[in-house]
Amino acid sequence: MTYLIESRTLTSQDTAVVRSRVPAAQLHAWLVGVYRELDRYLTDRGVRVCGPPFARYAGHGGTVDVEAGYPVPGPVPGKGRITASRLPGGRAAATVHHGSYGDLDPAQQAVASWLTERGLVAAGPHWDVYYTNLAAQPDDAVGRTDVVVPYRAV
Repeated sequence: MTYLIESRTLTSQDTAVVRSRVPAAQLHAWLVGVYRELDRYLTDRGVRVCGPPFARYAGHGGTVDVEAGYPVPGPVPGKGRITASRLPGGRAAATVHHGSYGDLDPAQQAVASWLTERGLVAAGPHWDVYYTNLAAQPDDAVGRTDVVVPYRAV
């Protein structure tokens, strides 16, 4: 698959998230549970989300540090493991992946190569934006995911 990489200027975005360290093999199930939990929490408080769910990652061998949530119009009070956070503003490289969530590596590698070719480096963890409902769509092969990597010059 060929990926078209584009440079975007992002505005920082308030988010409501859950953070954890999750075994990579359990990540999909963990995300489904977190998005359901956040849906209930935000709905109960009358908070409307400003976009699709996302997950920001940093891998450590067989585990992943993950922050998963929704963009929201402003800071939300936390409760339990739900907390307020922000996606950073600034320059980012992004591409669209069509297909299974398990097949995102080539999209991430395409963005990494694009950065290297331009003398740029990642400026923090990347995140994925999920346009296909992880819980409602049993066939993730039809998914659309944006891979977003903030960057800076070397």
